[in-house]
Amino acid sequence: MIFPLAIFAQEFPELQAQRSRQDFFAASFGEAVGYGYSGAAFGGGLIIGAGTGGALGLRILYAVDNENISFLEVNILARLYIFGKDAFSGPFAQLNIGPVIYEDKNPNRPGYGNISAGLTAGWRFLIGKNFFAEPSLRIGYPYLSGATVALGFSR
Repeated sequence: MIFPLAIFAQEFPELQAQRSRQDFFAASFGEAVGYGYSGAAFGGGLIIGAGTGGALGLRILYAVDNENISFLEVNILARLYIFGKDAFSGPFAQLNIGPVIYEDKNPNRPGYGNISAGLTAGWRFLIGKNFFAEPSLRIGYPYLSGATVALGFSR
């Protein structure tokens, strides 16, 4: 694990020189998340944000579990890149908070809402100058955990 980190750290200053000081990004993602009553819910969404060294943004997820319960989660995100104040890639930690709305197709369980809050850890891998892939894992409430893969554009 240390070896890939060392290689990425060596390449990082080169990539930094190619980019502007402010990073705007947008990505679509797929996710498996522990919202389901009897298993994971699967879905996708959109992430948009801006910042260098950290980022503020919005994360929207729509997911459905195997019992046809759908979930709409709209989170504000605050992200911090581990490599420092000028970073826009590499490892990151992220705080997500916002509402989640459940819609249940079963008439005995009506839809309802809740607060969604959690922590995410991930890594942004640059693909060329303006594209990236971003795997991440998250834990929080009311879901237990989630795994995400995002593909996006930044400038």
